[in-house]
Amino acid sequence: MARSLGIIIESTRICGGGAKSALWKKMIANVLNLKVEVIANEEGPALGGAMLAAVSCGEYADVAEAAGEIVKVVDTIEPEPELTAKYEERCGMCRYDS
Repeated sequence: MARSLGIIIESTRICGGGAKSALWKKMIANVLNLKVEVIANEEGPALGGAMLAAVSCGEYADVAEAAGEIVKVVDTIEPEPELTAKYEERCGMCRYDS
């Protein structure tokens, strides 16, 4: 849906249990046809809450600044064009760009 609005999505970030599985990360990258970035912190929701608190306390000017300082990407998985094409071929109704 975002793509149909002209929003360019180049990557997504994951953490926690699913981010520990090489197969799961590859599947996400290929199904979504996006780079998947794994962040160092496994507790994404808690980290987000802590960043919001830090912004509220004035430690950071805004959430973008806090994320830039706190969130660390430790791995990036690229989609494989051959597999992405197969997913798109098999799932014509599963359109992420419409």
